Amino acid sequence: ASTLPSDNWTYTYPSISGSFLFSQILNAKWLDLGKLRVNYAEVGNDAPWAVIYDTYNPVAPFNGIPMVSVAITKNNPDLLPERTKSIEAGLELSMFKNRIGLDFAVYKSNTINQIQPLSVSSATGYVSKYVNAGEIQNKGLEVSLMLTPVRVSDFSWDITLNFAKNLNEVVYLQEGITNLQLGSLQGGVTINARVGEPYGTIQGTDYVYLNGKRVIQSTGYYAISTTSDNVIGNVNPDWTGGVLNSFSFKGINLSALIDVQKGGDIFSLDMWYGLATGLYPETDFINDLGNPVRDPVTGNAATGGDENSGGVILDGVLADGSVNTRRVTGGNYRLFGYARNPNAGFVYDASYVKLRELSISYDLPRTLMAKTFIYGASIGFVGSNLWIIHKNLPYADPEASQSAGNIQGWQSGVMPTTRNFGFNVKIQF
Repeated sequence: ASTLPSDNWTYTYPSISGSFLFSQILNAKWLDLGKLRVNYAEVGNDAPWAVIYDTYNPVAPFNGIPMVSVAITKNNPDLLPERTKSIEAGLELSMFKNRIGLDFAVYKSNTINQIQPLSVSSATGYVSKYVNAGEIQNKGLEVSLMLTPVRVSDFSWDITLNFAKNLNEVVYLQEGITNLQLGSLQGGVTINARVGEPYGTIQGTDYVYLNGKRVIQSTGYYAISTTSDNVIGNVNPDWTGGVLNSFSFKGINLSALIDVQKGGDIFSLDMWYGLATGLYPETDFINDLGNPVRDPVTGNAATGGDENSGGVILDGVLADGSVNTRRVTGGNYRLFGYARNPNAGFVYDASYVKLRELSISYDLPRTLMAKTFIYGASIGFVGSNLWIIHKNLPYADPEASQSAGNIQGWQSGVMPTTRNFGFNVKIQF
């Protein structure tokens, strides 16, 4: 790979795999296929272009004199190729004339020498430096279950269920480094690779707790941690899954795919600002006294106000452990938004259930093409991202994040989710 230093620009791809068909030695009529498999492999990866040698960047001339500047990222002439070592074992079963099928796999994968731009002190003249940054481990399982509840001459119904769970951990970074900041984002949160934590932790300010309850300041608002490196979320889901139903009747094929994600976290900058500015209905309601929350606080705020008071009493305890009784106003940006709440107050569960795809097609009868060179033909209609059946993130699609790269778990200015529709014609010769 020419993007690596010449002393380190080669890497190999060794692998070995094996399988055992135990169904061939079992006298079981119900078992069509039974196979155990195991494999081990190593793969490599090179560096991005132009991260080995330092170069000058041209800038606008000054009084006609050509000028250049030093790049803000320090390159590294000693980079090593990335390496991933993985092992996987699995079980495949097919039973009752292919009416039931199972594919079960467990795996573990370790990636070392990952090439990353590491943040450094600006006193060096740079803001980051390319390094081989440690080791990341992924391990988990994947399960697919295939069922055919109905199979008759003109009709069949097939179901495919899948489930996957992955556990991710940053095992090691460079010596003396316990956290690699992947991105610093508006709202004061960062996305990080932190040793002992999953790759993609969300860090920021948090609530202050006393015996498991949020601490309230004497002002009536929540106390906020003095540190901003608290782990307040994790972009990785607990598990993912899906259900695919397929129906076939006399050349008509119908299928519906439902996708599920459980867990994962996302910081919403939209809620961070929107709650502060009163754009969302969560900021306008009837309080515990039966009055509009945006009405002024009247009476003695320290003892909850009088019967005509607006505002709310936040749930929590004072520093001495006593229950909070101070009422605070609900008519400005302090109560619900960023001014008096930590980053943790705007981290949401990214779980969802979606109708990912719905399709219908029709296979044209062979008799229509008997005297032509066409072997088969079908027409179909497909729609994707049709319906978010369930989600916990308000007013936005949990999948609409910052990018498809390292910076996940952060949203800002999310556009409405679009549905996609397509029409297709397939011809076989």
